[in-house]
Amino acid sequence: KLLDDDSNDVQAIAVKTLGVLLTTVHEEQVIEIADRLCTLVLDNSKSELRDVYTIGLRTLVKTVPLQMGDLVSHRLVGRLIDGIRQNSTVPGSSSAGEKSSEEISVVCLDVMTDLLTRFGSVSPSITRQHEQILSITLSQLASDRHVVRKRAGSAIGSLSTVISDALLVRLVESLLSQIELAEGIGKSGKRKTRAARKKDAANANADLKVADTRSLIQTMCTVSGAVGHRLGQEQIDRIIPIFLRFCEPDDAVTGDEVDDDDEDMDDADEGEEDEAAISLANELRESCFAGFESFILRCSKEVEPHLKQIVHSALSYMRYDPNYSYGDEDDDEDGDDGSVEEEEDEYEDDDEYSDEDDMSDDDDDSWKVRRSAIRALAAVVESSKHNPSKLWIDEFAWRKNKSKTITVAGALVNRTKEREENCRVDIIDCFARLLSITIQAAKDGVVVLSSPDAMDTSSSSVVIDLCTKYSPAIVKACEKQLSAKKGGERTKSSAMALLSVLSSSPGGVGSNEQIASVFIHIRPILSKDDDNAHHRKLSAGSKTLKLDALCLVRTMITGGSNDAAHLKNALLEKLLTELCSAVQEDWYKVIAEALRVLAEVPKLLAKAWSSVDDKSGKKEEMDKVATALYASIEPRLAAHDLDQEIKECALQATASLLSVLHSSLNTEQTGRLLSLLLERLKNETTRIAAIKTLSSVVSTGPSDEMDEGDSVDLSPILAEAVSELANLLRQQSRRIKQSALESLDIILRCNGGGSLDDALYESVLKELGAIILDSDLHMSHLSLRAAISVLEVSPSSGASVKSNVLPAALNLSTSPLLQDQALESLLSLFKELVGSNAVDFNELRTSLEGRLSVQDGKDGPHGKQTIGNLGKSIATITAATSAVNRDAVVKDILSTLESKKKVETQEIQLALLTSGDLGRLVDLSKMKGVAPRLQTIYLSSFDSSSEDVKHAAAYALGRASVGAMDTFLPAILEALEQNNEKKQYLLLSALRELIHCHKLGGSGDIGASVPVILPHLFTHSTDKEEGVRTMAAECLGSLTCLQPAVILPQLKDLAEKHSGKTVAEDASEDDKAAAKNDARACWTVATSVKFAIAGKVDPDQLAPFMPTFLALLKEEDIMVKNTALLMVYSAVHHTPQLVTGLMQEHILPSLYELARLKMKRVVDMGPFKHTVDDALPLRKAALSIFATCLEKCPSSLDVSAFMPVLAAALGDVEDVQLQAHQIVISMCSRHPVAIATSVESFVEPLEKTMNKKKGQKTGTELERLNDWIKSAVRVMVVLSGVDGAMNCRKFADFVERTRKNVKYVGMLESIDEEH
Repeated sequence: KLLDDDSNDVQAIAVKTLGVLLTTVHEEQVIEIADRLCTLVLDNSKSELRDVYTIGLRTLVKTVPLQMGDLVSHRLVGRLIDGIRQNSTVPGSSSAGEKSSEEISVVCLDVMTDLLTRFGSVSPSITRQHEQILSITLSQLASDRHVVRKRAGSAIGSLSTVISDALLVRLVESLLSQIELAEGIGKSGKRKTRAARKKDAANANADLKVADTRSLIQTMCTVSGAVGHRLGQEQIDRIIPIFLRFCEPDDAVTGDEVDDDDEDMDDADEGEEDEAAISLANELRESCFAGFESFILRCSKEVEPHLKQIVHSALSYMRYDPNYSYGDEDDDEDGDDGSVEEEEDEYEDDDEYSDEDDMSDDDDDSWKVRRSAIRALAAVVESSKHNPSKLWIDEFAWRKNKSKTITVAGALVNRTKEREENCRVDIIDCFARLLSITIQAAKDGVVVLSSPDAMDTSSSSVVIDLCTKYSPAIVKACEKQLSAKKGGERTKSSAMALLSVLSSSPGGVGSNEQIASVFIHIRPILSKDDDNAHHRKLSAGSKTLKLDALCLVRTMITGGSNDAAHLKNALLEKLLTELCSAVQEDWYKVIAEALRVLAEVPKLLAKAWSSVDDKSGKKEEMDKVATALYASIEPRLAAHDLDQEIKECALQATASLLSVLHSSLNTEQTGRLLSLLLERLKNETTRIAAIKTLSSVVSTGPSDEMDEGDSVDLSPILAEAVSELANLLRQQSRRIKQSALESLDIILRCNGGGSLDDALYESVLKELGAIILDSDLHMSHLSLRAAISVLEVSPSSGASVKSNVLPAALNLSTSPLLQDQALESLLSLFKELVGSNAVDFNELRTSLEGRLSVQDGKDGPHGKQTIGNLGKSIATITAATSAVNRDAVVKDILSTLESKKKVETQEIQLALLTSGDLGRLVDLSKMKGVAPRLQTIYLSSFDSSSEDVKHAAAYALGRASVGAMDTFLPAILEALEQNNEKKQYLLLSALRELIHCHKLGGSGDIGASVPVILPHLFTHSTDKEEGVRTMAAECLGSLTCLQPAVILPQLKDLAEKHSGKTVAEDASEDDKAAAKNDARACWTVATSVKFAIAGKVDPDQLAPFMPTFLALLKEEDIMVKNTALLMVYSAVHHTPQLVTGLMQEHILPSLYELARLKMKRVVDMGPFKHTVDDALPLRKAALSIFATCLEKCPSSLDVSAFMPVLAAALGDVEDVQLQAHQIVISMCSRHPVAIATSVESFVEPLEKTMNKKKGQKTGTELERLNDWIKSAVRVMVVLSGVDGAMNCRKFADFVERTRKNVKYVGMLESIDEEH
């Protein structure tokens, strides 16, 4: 009722209440309000309040509950269409009536856009009228009013996301057919249009106004931006040539070229165009380049055939500036190599952007064209991120003189002189991105960036001479921006970001002169006091700019590409004072970054001085730098009322200063820093940073190349610091305890601990013993290392170690979880205890052997892991004790193993394992009569009834062979020749242990024995038993790591001998048997290579053989295919560079095939039949490779070709689906455009999974099904967050249906909580 009030103010207030009201009233009232507002909007007599009614109606559309959307749409859509149709501007009508009609049309189009955006894909009322909406909005593109055309374009953009493919094709066809009628703009564009029309009589007289063309192109750009992924190759092939007609490179002129004559043009075109026409032409070009940007990002594959023309046009219009003369058109250029050296002289000007040269004014909008062209180039750079080589080598004629060519990279560097800051920043950012992806491509081996140290390369990759052709020009260009008076802060920030990227490239910033020049240009930004007025102005500038400058300096120092000596000389001479002053700034981020830079200065000095032979002047320079750094760092370290980041950075700088330059500080200065460090150690907020600082200071020894003196004297704070660290071991925080343990170990090992008393050591050992638990093996490892360090520096603490640490260590020795570092540390502790006589050998041995009978309150005997660890422990202390004790242990072992009395199986296992590990550490053949007896025992144990004893004997035989190879290895090989099938696996297992120990190192050279070992391994490579072949493959893999030059050629020969053979179905039994034998050999080769890759074989030696091994993917045998896939997976996971260059030709074709391969067969089980898919392991392995490639080597994948494979996997069996779900979720962040393009193909398989029937499933089966369904729901949720995915009508409908379904509410809530 208030909407009919006589007072306009009352009506306006009533409309403002709608936002709250609509969520509380009934459905009928919402419809009534919508009808009323629509009537008021369409009423010509209500023009004074139409804006208010419009706000109310749009608010209603945006806030009405989703379930009412269809009813509201039903009431509004028809009336809005009629309103647009009836109020289309009629030429000749009164100005007042024409204005009112225009307003109504604009409002209707705005509301229509809102309706389409919110309900376009879910409301049947809108869906039924898509065709009418399309027709009426297309008709408005011909309106005389710009605002109507613009709103119609927005409405069409929203409509394009929800209409069917047929209507989308009709929309694009309608737009393109009209754009084709338009005349080109500019002299060249008009000439080409007229030439085309002479050939096309039907369109000879057709014409379209530039304004209309602009609206059509802007609409086409809007459509492509919204649904570019739905446009096919045919549409792209039509769109781009039409757009290029309006962006002719010959029409892109600068002030240097604008006066050139063009005698070929008609007289009618010789006069200058008026400003309005030029403005419209510029807007048209801007729209075209915006379209190119959209196409390149969303339809990269379809655009590829046209990419060169787009780049040519974008390069030309990047310099389109008809109202300004850069004065460089006549400069000498080198058109052969596309380099940028010809521009260097330009940068010698003092100020390119001086007032007298600034020709820009409010009417010059050519900069918008340049910006749009630059953004199109940025899209090209982004689309080329996997292989940017063409942007560095392909040349284009970007000026009127077509004989002068340049590369994209060279053009970007040359155009950094751009006068408009928005464009200038975009150019610098674009080149920085190009340089960044090129550096990454060089790391991936796609291109080669030459440096002064490596100019020659035998690589077949594209070589980019960055150091010679580009670096000097880049540095010059950036320096000019940094010194420009009128250059904005954004430009300076971008220039410093570009220099940071350049610092990480081979050769870095460049020579000594270039580094010094960069620092000179940075100095005014950091300076606080300078006589030059301009420098004073800069020093008072943005805090962010100072932060960027400091980040650049730190990047240059730490990048590793710049020469350390040059950096050091330039830094100390040009910038050290300013860096020290920056610590006194007000903004905490600047202070923290300045401290980070100062922390790198001592390291830079150390690196620089270590690279030169002449050490003269070193002491004076060190003293000067140390004094300056101390004066800057000490006040910040001492202050308490500072930001946490500053405190931590001050500690970091202190660590660097004390570690490298402590001999250049006097006793008072060193003492002051150490006392402050101790104070920070006691402070709760800074203790972790202080612990790291203390560790860093202590770990610097007298051997450091920088300091000729002793290490830092910590005696003033050592005892108190150790005590404080021991107290921190009681903390609940695992991070604090870990840091304290690491620091304690370093302090005790590096500082000797001579000044510490036994009471302090005892307190430390008590704390260490309390945290040696198998619940946290890493903490146990650190505690054991610290205890060993105490024993090493203070042998008198042995009794304390025995009472405080040994009980916990003995408990740990029987933990089934004990392994890796914790086990190694435990063995080292036992060895140190025996070696230092802190514990009697026999007492410790008895304690360890006694642990075998202790069950720790658990039922059943100890497992193999526990017995193995006890065996290692006893063997370790036996090797460390005297010969007499060792003989006694061996005697007891032999007695146990040869005893005719009944001995417990675990005791036999322990004796066998102990003898084997002891044989690895000492040469048992030197002990009279021991080796033959053990050999007999080991071989006879293979006949034991206990599998555990058999495996223990095999382990012992292999380990004992390490110390006495001449005795045990011939016995192994002789037994293998006997070809006893029951013992082959055990003998090969022993051989594996022997080779594995040599692979780990410290066990002598096995090279001489390889020739006698290999024949046996190759013989068993075709064994029928898979376990035997696996053992042979493991041995071959380990030998490949040890002797790649010997083993790899033989593996290659074996693969070539047995691969590439086919057997007909009607072949003889002998032929079929031979084929199976060949398949087993190929299987062994692939498995051997897989183990070799996992064992870190030299990739350079393996690479030449990979094509032969990858050919196994094409073998017919399923078993071979699967093993070859596992080999590829191992390569991608461990050494991706090994297969990156082979993916497209050798791997991906097979992967695409195997990822879809299905080989189902029905197995008759009697009462029922069971379907088996023999190809399921292949599909799972193929998907695993794809998933790993996305993480390890994304540049090697063709994502668009992979998407159909992924869609098929989403509809596969459960295991494959779950893999596919993880891949989709991963790709949503890595490849959102590809995901949005293919999201429609995901709908059907996901919905099918989510609708799985639960039937009679209960317990584990029901839980597994629910997890499967939830995984599919999670994929849907993640996909819905991808930009552009909800523009797909089919997917949007699917999401809407799922969210409305009550059975998914719980899953959706759970997933939302996870995120």
